[in-house]
Amino acid sequence: MKKLLGLLALTVAVSAVASADQDVLKSINATTEIRQVWTDQSGEGNGKANGIGNEGFKKNNRTTTRWRNVVKGELKLVDEWDLDASFVVRHDSDNVRGSLYEKDGDRIPNPKTGKYEYGSKNRKEGWETNIELAKPVKMGPFETTTALGWNHSSSREKRNGTQGSYHTTGQSNVIYFGPTFGINVLGQNISTTLQAVYFDTNGGKDADYVYKGKAFQRNKTEGYGINADFSTDGKIFEGSAGKLGYYVGLNHHLRDGNGKLAATGKEAKSSVYLDYVVGATYTTPSFAGFYGQVNVENEWEKHTAKTGYTNTFSVWTNAGYKVGFDTPVGTVTVNPFVKYRPVQKSSEYNKHKENKRVTTEENELRAGLGVGLSVK
Repeated sequence: MKKLLGLLALTVAVSAVASADQDVLKSINATTEIRQVWTDQSGEGNGKANGIGNEGFKKNNRTTTRWRNVVKGELKLVDEWDLDASFVVRHDSDNVRGSLYEKDGDRIPNPKTGKYEYGSKNRKEGWETNIELAKPVKMGPFETTTALGWNHSSSREKRNGTQGSYHTTGQSNVIYFGPTFGINVLGQNISTTLQAVYFDTNGGKDADYVYKGKAFQRNKTEGYGINADFSTDGKIFEGSAGKLGYYVGLNHHLRDGNGKLAATGKEAKSSVYLDYVVGATYTTPSFAGFYGQVNVENEWEKHTAKTGYTNTFSVWTNAGYKVGFDTPVGTVTVNPFVKYRPVQKSSEYNKHKENKRVTTEENELRAGLGVGLSVK
């Protein structure tokens, strides 16, 4: 928290000396949150310890504990053709828990005590960085934004599970360029994004490709692709009882990587990653800064070069407090929040497997704090 406040204080100091005809900071936001996931992995008896059902906040049912920190900002580059610039830096620190004794992927009791034992199995971290330059142009009811961006992702793990130093397990880079066309029709926002893509991956990263870098003989690949994303969102109603909105995203990411696969010795195929999301969010009226939300969402995912798909249905509840106050350089907002996901049902379907559909259920609790500055 001290680091987040220190970063915002530095931003205020820098923006205070910027003049109107120079590159200026428009906004900066920092969020820190802790996340805890549970699933039934310790139940006793028939139909238990199978990842199905809510077994409550039991210690032995904890899976991943994640501490996430995000800093993002927007700038106006007046000296560089009046471009918009944005950046996002995200860091995850994970502690993965589960059965300490396993065989062929199934839990087994401690050979010495005959009891099932649970605890920390693996510690890892991930970095995600995005930098983007964009030029918006408005033509009547249409708005076109052409963007050039770079996204870098990397992951690291402890060498001996929870002990020793970290080592890199995968990296990926995605460079994209193309326009987004947007229009508002009767209060509904509709947008289409078309982008040319270059990507490279190694280790456990995939950059939306069907194959991870480690699936190749060289432990890496690179290639080209296309992003074709379509989305719409809007309000269903808004009044004294609160507001209800919806969103739909239809994302299509073509990836064509170079190299031979380690498993077959054959050249890798091109594939399209399909990611279809539909959801709705209800937000209560604000009472002295306090608010509540309920979100319902369904996500369907598939790689066209691979048999099967994954479907995830989830329900989120959210409660928070948001307050803003003016400063000489802009408005500072503070937003503590708590989120709970009572329902997440994820089903993976593959017609070639003996058990064609495998379903798991999870519950998740998040608590965090967001601090932001919107510069005048």
